[in-house]
Amino acid sequence: MRLRPASPHVAWLAASARRWPRCALALALLLPAAARAQAPAAAEYAAKAAFIYNLALFSTFPDARAGLIRLCILGRDPFGKLLAGLEGKPLGDARMTIAYPPSGRDALKQCQIVFVSASESDTVALLAQSARQEGVLTVSDAKGAARMGIMVELDVEDKRIAFEFNAEAARAANIALSSKVLRLARMVY
Repeated sequence: MRLRPASPHVAWLAASARRWPRCALALALLLPAAARAQAPAAAEYAAKAAFIYNLALFSTFPDARAGLIRLCILGRDPFGKLLAGLEGKPLGDARMTIAYPPSGRDALKQCQIVFVSASESDTVALLAQSARQEGVLTVSDAKGAARMGIMVELDVEDKRIAFEFNAEAARAANIALSSKVLRLARMVY
């Protein structure tokens, strides 16, 4: 008597196992592990995207152009498609839009908020200094970013988003953050 596989996925694995036993075993072991590894990162960046939206909602920017608040991702994009849900989302009288400028200079000229990816760690201090002059809110999840002048450093603590706030840098950029949000900061410099 021959058993019938429970699903097409199982049937495919069984057929693969007969043809290429080692390959099928490797796939069976690796695919679920890769999926498990991506799920927490996706959840973390979904929470960070929502946090950045709320940060924008409770911030005052010196240069909100024509009803748009542009969030720029500088460097390697850890969000993937997660930011698509923020495109066009209302922020008071403005709407959020997302951009991916090729350089820090372009980001500071085009955007009100710049998320500085960890891939840009070599230029964080210079970018943070320039952001003060341009009136741009800077956000990063690179360790130590707030101490280097980035205004908001995101982290995960007990499965929740935590942040440190560099108030001196924000004041220099003429950006105001609501006291409701500031009360939630883990650390204010």
